[in-house]
Amino acid sequence: MGRRSTIDEARVFAVVGHGLARRGTLILQDVVGEAGVSIGSLYHRYESREGLLARAFIDAVRAFQTQVMPELEGEGVEAVMAAACAVPAFCRAEPDRAVILSCCRQSEFLTEATPEPLRSEIETVNAGAAQAIAEFAARNGFGMEALRLALVGLPLGAVRLYLPGRPVPEEVDARIAAAVRAILA
Repeated sequence: MGRRSTIDEARVFAVVGHGLARRGTLILQDVVGEAGVSIGSLYHRYESREGLLARAFIDAVRAFQTQVMPELEGEGVEAVMAAACAVPAFCRAEPDRAVILSCCRQSEFLTEATPEPLRSEIETVNAGAAQAIAEFAARNGFGMEALRLALVGLPLGAVRLYLPGRPVPEEVDARIAAAVRAILA
């Protein structure tokens, strides 16, 4: 029977996200120092630098979608407003995961060197969200461009004004809601 892992994945992923936001690149020695893990443990758990990056991204995307996507089970502009406002709420509840999603692009986490099973996993996760958004748009008569602006562009742009340096203030939610209403009117 193997030893139980002592890696705190949340801490490791937080270090990865903040390091990328700060420097634009991942330096494994920074993860080792800041997360208090050995380089061997990182390679044992994630197999490669690319595996670590992909796992951090997948973790953040799954947590984000768990909070935001249920809002699209509702109907109309109110559901879009709730989903868009779930973005800053996610940033306040999960600031380390939010840094990964708001300060970096998917291409920084998933490259040609990313192991195929991890690339397939994120494609599956993203495809499920894209399908849910398309179904919501069709069910409610919204155009995809307006919906993408209301659900992605606007809330992401708003939280990027604050992250990673400051928490996203709650008053941002009301502004996002008002802008979403205007976009979809």
